[in-house]
Amino acid sequence: MNHYLYIQFYRNKAYLIALLFLLLAGLMAIFTGKKFLDRNEDIISKSRAFQKESIERNTRFHKDDLGLVLYYIKFNLVNETPKLAALNIGMRDLAPSVQGVTVRNLEEQRYNSDFYNPANVAVGNFDFSFVVVFLFPLVIIAFCYNLISEEEEKGTWKLLSVQSSHLRKLLDHKMLIRLLAITLVYIILLIIASVWIKIPLDQYYIAFMVSGWLYILFWFALCRWIISFRKSSAQNTLILLIAWVSINFIIPMSSNILIQRIYPVHESLKAVMEQRDGYHNKWDEAKRPTMEMFYKAYPQYKNFTVEENDAFTWTWYYAMQHMGDMESSKSSEQYTQKMQKRNQAATYLGYIFPNLHTQIVESHLAKTDMNNQLQYASALRKFHEEKRLSFYPLIFSGKNTDSINWEQQAIQTFSASESIKPIQLFLPYLIFIALFIILSQNKYRKLC
Repeated sequence: MNHYLYIQFYRNKAYLIALLFLLLAGLMAIFTGKKFLDRNEDIISKSRAFQKESIERNTRFHKDDLGLVLYYIKFNLVNETPKLAALNIGMRDLAPSVQGVTVRNLEEQRYNSDFYNPANVAVGNFDFSFVVVFLFPLVIIAFCYNLISEEEEKGTWKLLSVQSSHLRKLLDHKMLIRLLAITLVYIILLIIASVWIKIPLDQYYIAFMVSGWLYILFWFALCRWIISFRKSSAQNTLILLIAWVSINFIIPMSSNILIQRIYPVHESLKAVMEQRDGYHNKWDEAKRPTMEMFYKAYPQYKNFTVEENDAFTWTWYYAMQHMGDMESSKSSEQYTQKMQKRNQAATYLGYIFPNLHTQIVESHLAKTDMNNQLQYASALRKFHEEKRLSFYPLIFSGKNTDSINWEQQAIQTFSASESIKPIQLFLPYLIFIALFIILSQNKYRKLC
């Protein structure tokens, strides 16, 4: 009987076409991820070359004015992009993986990227996680919606009930065949991605694979429960499609609107405006209050004095720039806190909805999530401060460009460390899978 069920499944051309569709969709998604990585590496390479060229050009034309040279030169910090990001692009197409900053004010430079290509937010990415979360369930529904109803509609259900003493096992075996077929496609795609993109088989990739497979298993468990009510094929299809639309679209969109209303974020624009007003107004104000605030923040520079009647000095100019950042620091901190709360709220919702959980977990493992962006923003702030404090004494002392070893001013890379907590990653899946299996098992007992 089992051998016959395998033959019956694989002789069905509709099933084979569906599996081929998944395979092709997965290959397209992997190709999209590969192109994203290539484009990202090209941008980093060009940024490295541009920084070197910018240093050479500015030091050649403004050799005796270090303050002017550092006004123009941007120093780049790269947010390391792991190979796994090809399977889950996440926020990496909106937030840049490399950002350049001068030693001037930070806030305006930092938030420029917030307004970059907002149309992509609505479109999303056709990456591997998209295929797993949205397309795999559709094929699972097509495979499982009529496992019982088809037999009843054909009039063969009673015959099966008489001939088979283990009807529940027969139905589970038919579902197992479909699970194995879907899993085979899933594994083939992951192997292709590993070889093509050269993704290292580390703990992150293993956790990524397991989370995707548990999400697939969740949908089989849900289908098992729905069909156990013995509704018609049309009813099963409608119920499962409503569940798919609700889980993947209505609930996430409603949740996103709710989170945005609870945690509205206006602080990024506010920080930019405060920072701009903070240093623009200093042109019309007395120099002493600005310098006193600067000396309070950095007492090591008190010996670099600025007189009120001085026409222009780089010491006052860079102090003024930093004061703009200080006046917007509260809004900047509030922005970071609200984004952390948004991210935390989405994580909690993921414990209830497996599709959200899958997207959050896989973007976390691929280092393409909001948490990674917040870590990178913090690293960029530290990077900017290190650059400022290393150059301030040279600028304030009136040194020329020969006082700096420009060969050491190479592009730098930030590498985030993401922890893996198996219980938080996998327990939500296991709870839902166990719940639907138990609920459907009670229904299956009444089949015979």
